[in-house]
Amino acid sequence: MGIVGGHPESGVRVDLTRPTNGGPPWLYEGDATTLRARVAMKASVSATGEIAVELAPGAPEGLADRVRLVVRAAWKHAREDGLPPPRRIVRWRADG
Repeated sequence: MGIVGGHPESGVRVDLTRPTNGGPPWLYEGDATTLRARVAMKASVSATGEIAVELAPGAPEGLADRVRLVVRAAWKHAREDGLPPPRRIVRWRADG
């Protein structure tokens, strides 16, 4: 089932893209979308899995931590397969 609306009914939807070449560190840009806000963001992932998230001013409290967990999960799954992190990360994470 595809995404019907522009904002999720709950949680956060993360949509990040990195260049095909380069890394580590891998540098992502995109946005995080909650029920009430769409926030521009950047994230970097080191070879050892250190994640740094930079959100636009005015982002909801706690959003950086939720985004970091999404990016870390994508990095861990790729690492388990012996691959670099995905070029695009599009994931939804529930509140909590």
